[in-house]
Amino acid sequence: MNSALLIPAFLVLNLALALYLLHKLRKVHLASYRIESTLNALKDESDALFHQFQAYQALVQLIRPEKPLPPLRGWAASPDFLQHVASHVLAAAPRTIVECGAGSSTVVLAYCCRANGQGRVFSLEHDPRHARRVRRLLAAHGLDRWAWVVDAPLQADTEGGAPWYALDALELAEPIDLLVIDGPPAAIGALARYPALPRLHGQLSARCHVFLDDAARPDERAVVRRWLAEYPGFTAHDLPAEKGCVLLSPTGAGT
Repeated sequence: MNSALLIPAFLVLNLALALYLLHKLRKVHLASYRIESTLNALKDESDALFHQFQAYQALVQLIRPEKPLPPLRGWAASPDFLQHVASHVLAAAPRTIVECGAGSSTVVLAYCCRANGQGRVFSLEHDPRHARRVRRLLAAHGLDRWAWVVDAPLQADTEGGAPWYALDALELAEPIDLLVIDGPPAAIGALARYPALPRLHGQLSARCHVFLDDAARPDERAVVRRWLAEYPGFTAHDLPAEKGCVLLSPTGAGT
């Protein structure tokens, strides 16, 4: 073969080999990046689980349940949110507690009332089957005298907003000292939890505090901004929780 042709062929071969090696190196780099990302995600989840385990242990120490608590996290409130709520109830001893969305949190609130020797929980629930499950839970824990699950089907908003709980069956003898909002589900519509304050504001006591779960979501952040604009008597406090927790307290009352 002509030596003049060998040099270009050699250069082409080297270039092809270099490109092949670069391609392989890029694949190795991407694979190592994916592995690093996976390891970081696993570490974050491990840290989150450990934090929730610590919060669960603290919650159990606070309320000392007689039986294992129902499942937490996921659709249910997380241990860190419930720890904030339980600490407040045990310290402030509210007499009337209204909860939007029944579940594991209803059991925790009822344990707090029993520990205080006073207080009643009225939990609004739109799903009749879930309401029956929570009533059975309360009975199994011996807490049915401290908490009531109120059948409250979702009712269309006449002003075009998201449906909210019907309050026909909610009968309160005293003003609300604590409002815990963990419903309705976000799938109901935009700003699904906004109606809680407009619908119940007239029944709140002067010392009423409001806890909002899932407060890290954009909708809930927007809800809090609207509440603060419309009800300037409240101050908002962001409390650390995996799904976000906002506490509204009467201005000047602190947390």
